[in-house]
Formats: sequence, C-alpha cells, structure tokens
Amino acid sequence: MRDEVDVRASREGAGLTQAEAAQAARISVATWRRAEDDLSMVSAKTRAAVERVLKTVKRKPQEKSPEAVKPAEHVRRLNMCFGTAGSSLTPATAAQLLVSSDQLVDLDAPDWAEQPAILDELPDAVRFRVHDNHAWYEMLADTFKDVAKRISAGVRPYPRTLAEEYVLHTALGEGKETWDDMPPWEYLEGLERRDNDGDWGGVAAELSRFPFGFPELTEDEIADHTGEDGRVRLSRLHPYRWWEPLDLALEEWRTAGRPGTVSQEFVARTLFDFIRNNLDIVDEIFEADLYGVDLDAARKTVLLRDATGFTAVFTVAHPDAVIPPRDNPFQAFVYASALIEYLFRTREEQRMAECGACGECEECDLGLSTTDDVAGRDSWRRLTGLNLSPTLIDVGDSENDFQGGNQAVGIRFNDSVVIRVTIAHVD
Repeated sequence: MRDEVDVRASREGAGLTQAEAAQAARISVATWRRAEDDLSMVSAKTRAAVERVLKTVKRKPQEKSPEAVKPAEHVRRLNMCFGTAGSSLTPATAAQLLVSSDQLVDLDAPDWAEQPAILDELPDAVRFRVHDNHAWYEMLADTFKDVAKRISAGVRPYPRTLAEEYVLHTALGEGKETWDDMPPWEYLEGLERRDNDGDWGGVAAELSRFPFGFPELTEDEIADHTGEDGRVRLSRLHPYRWWEPLDLALEEWRTAGRPGTVSQEFVARTLFDFIRNNLDIVDEIFEADLYGVDLDAARKTVLLRDATGFTAVFTVAHPDAVIPPRDNPFQAFVYASALIEYLFRTREEQRMAECGACGECEECDLGLSTTDDVAGRDSWRRLTGLNLSPTLIDVGDSENDFQGGNQAVGIRFNDSVVIRVTIAHVD
C-alpha cells in the first residue's frame, strides 16, 4: 500500500467507523485519525496495523452478522450493570469509557515515541520526573488496560490509586471529545440509551475524588518532605508512588502529615481548581478582563491576573497570620465581597447573611438566586472541610477608602482558615 492511498475512503468503503477501525487495528482513535490525515506521519508499526485492517476487512454498511440480531454478551453486561437510577454512568458512557481506556494504549508492545495519548495529560512536574522511564510508562499502560477490563466486567471504575485517577480523567476527556462524532451505540448493537447520556461532569463527580479533574501537581507538591520524626520521605504524590492506596495519598496531601487538620497548601490547591472550574463567574466579577489564573503552592496563593495591569492575590492563611494590604485595598474588598456572594456562599447562606432569611424580600425570592450555577462548590467545601458560611473580616476603615488596617481583607471560613485578598499592580 502506498502513501497516497486514501485511508478515510477505504475505511468508509468497508463500512467501519473510526472507533471500529481503531479497535481492529489495536490503536487509539486519535492515532487512527492521524493516519487518516497523513499515513506517512505515523510509525511503521502503526502503518502496518492500519494497512492490515484495510486489506482484510470486507464488511459493507448494509451487512450484519448473524450475531447482530441480539446484543452481544459484553453489551448485555453493560446494559445490566450500568445506568441505575440516579447514576450518570449509563451503559453508553460506560462503553465510551471502556473504549477510551483501552484504545488510548495503542499496541501491546508500544513504541513510546509514537505513544503520546496516555502521557499527554500528565502534569509537567510529573512528566519531568518520569521522562523516558519506559518501565513507568508500561505500568501506566497496564493501568489503562486494567480499568477497561473492570468496566467490561460490569464493575464501576472507582479509582483506588492515583494512577487510576489519572486514567479515569484521561479517559473521560477522550470520551467527551469523541462522543458527538462516535457515540457508542453506533458501533455496539443493542446498547441501551438513557436521557442523561453524555453527562461527563456527572460521571466525574460520581466516580472521582477530584471533582475538578486530575490536579496539575506542582514540583512543591510531589517533592520529598520531612516528617514529624525528622525523616525525609518521598511524597505519596510522587509518580513512583501512584500505585499505592489512594486514601493514603489524599490523607497525606490533605493534612500535610498533621492528622485532624486540613493544610493551607491543600486548601490553596483546591481553591485554584475550584476557581478554574468556574472561570465564567470569576471573569464576570473581573468585568471580562481576567486573562490568567496561577497557583503558587509554596506560598499558598492563587493569582488572578487582570488584563488592565494588576493581579489579585488570594492567600490561604490562619486568621491570626498578618497579611498586610497592598495596592488598592478598596478593590480587594470589592472582589472579596463579590466572590463571597457569587461563588462561595450557598443560596441559603446568602439569604441568612443579607436579611436573616426573612422570606419577604427580593433576596429571598428563589428566582433571584445568584449562586445556583456554581460548579462543584459543595464538593470543594466538603473536600476541604470548609463547611461554615464564609464571612468578610478586616474590611478596614470604610470612611477612609478602606485604608489604615494592618490586615488585608479576608474571607473567613472557620477558626483556622481565611483567604486574604490583596491587589498587586504590575509595573
């Protein structure tokens, strides 16, 4: 077969979808697409697999095998085990996750130079630590296959390790991206459909311990740390420990080795993910001038960069820690007030704060709620233990443009966590 052969036309002539062809070739859908775009741009191994499929498959669109009269056993298992009442993991979304998990790993004997799919979503800090480590790559590839096998067996793929969390979120992203072009009922005869098919956010919230996606782990978070006994230990977030129990990794991360507490570093990290998940709301508060959101894990700060030349700095601290005001404390107060009202408080908390939930004013009108569209607020507050209604503290002297205080305005959640808001002008 020569390079000029039209792979797409040959596939369509055989009556195959891209997903079916990729499955037959034992490569990912993304790799099959690259082959359709330009066969010369894939590896010799992948090219041979594509050529084999196009030479051997003879099925036409109108032809159906005798087995197509009733659903195959694996389809019946998907129909039976998934799609229970109240669940976002329907038979179709489970099938899409299965295919994505399985086919993101191209071949049994991978050529890692041609295997970007399972590595593309790795955080940069993790990628630097495992660069060219083929043994680690192979363990991750095996995890993709294991997750696919669990779904195929009718088991809900709750992640048990950080590696499985990464697989789940990578497969969710692939499944969402290919959903409209290749819904699974087009290549799985007899697959049942549900009204809530394609609710990928619901699936993530239902299965994952990371409601805002797999975290973009930083070097500070995966670096070695010193325990209370003075011993230096490898962080449980380090990629070499991704196959240890997930609960242990999350507990170490959440408490920073101090059981019974939630570390400020963890609150800052999850605040960063929470804000990124609600950028439309935050951007509206910034009057559509927000152009960047960054995390400084070491300083426990989230930086919101405004296009007009300043940065709003959100620092997670203890209420007694001194974080002095910087530039324009009045603007810091405006942002803190808006974030409490539109992002952090629930509807009931806002009603109680404004009028004591009198039931008679506009604030109590259910139709005027401004907090119902916040994505993941309950998950974020439950994850961090910030369950009390947030309040503004240290607002300064309102008669003097909020000047004069030695503490920046803060959003206080409990006796141990406050988010201080300061403004830093960019020269």
